[in-house]
Amino acid sequence: LRHGPQSKRGNASSHPFRVLEGNPHAQECFAQFAKNEAKLCGEWAVFYHSYSFAALIYEVHAAVGSVLFRFRSKFSSLPRILVHEFANIPDAPSLVHKFNTEFHQTKRDHHPDFRRVGLSVMCSLASTGPEACVAMVFIAGYSCKDLSFRGVLENLLENCYVPKAKVKKLADEVIALSEKHGLDVTQFGGKPCKSGKAGHLLQIFIKRHLVDKLCYAAKPYGPIDEDRMPISKWMNSNKSFQVGQARIVAHPKYFMQANQVRMHCASADPTFHKNRQVFQEELIQLLGMILGQPELREKAAT
Repeated sequence: LRHGPQSKRGNASSHPFRVLEGNPHAQECFAQFAKNEAKLCGEWAVFYHSYSFAALIYEVHAAVGSVLFRFRSKFSSLPRILVHEFANIPDAPSLVHKFNTEFHQTKRDHHPDFRRVGLSVMCSLASTGPEACVAMVFIAGYSCKDLSFRGVLENLLENCYVPKAKVKKLADEVIALSEKHGLDVTQFGGKPCKSGKAGHLLQIFIKRHLVDKLCYAAKPYGPIDEDRMPISKWMNSNKSFQVGQARIVAHPKYFMQANQVRMHCASADPTFHKNRQVFQEELIQLLGMILGQPELREKAAT
């Protein structure tokens, strides 16, 4: 707390925010993120994850988490939900080991096993790099295109014990609901958002005692940045965080507990941003009709 909000430390420059000029909605979103930092900077380290096409997947994760585990989805999307995918990589040290022994040779942080558990993040609202400037990528977001998003959605529903015969119809209904509320679902075979601004930003607060367990300092594409390790020491300092990436193991065991991880999300598209809470309520209702059945709820929780 003595160092103040993370994004302002080390005499951080505000020049990255110039790209938001002329966009009152984006400026308002970033102002709210800054307020969150000021409020929580004492006990929590903060990270920023930019995304676009994965938004629907994250929203479904959040709704499933709400139905099954009372996750507070009105505040945030949820990047991962399938606990079994973390069996071999439950934390940052195991991800670092896996990266050094396996992933660094093939696809690095684009390796499917890395993607299942890991998030690429920046450490400041005012970040300038490497590779990504949070303010600059907010409008379009960041995403990989080398996968079938529709397939990911259907696999997710099936993994959450939606009966196989109902998966395709439910996926269609989820996509239609997304279109109704202005979420860009072009990668799922649906419509784009009207504004053309498909970016989203997830603000992730992690309790300081969990930072080394869930995070590591990274170079672009995931190699460990030894100069900033242990990352907790760096995060507790008064240095500037404008340059420097990290990777987070987004284990739902922690991410669904508000006393360990807290998240807030913003969408570059003003319509979906405004509609998101109602969208979540309707999505929860839609998924709850199936997942709310006691026998399925019990299956999905184990």
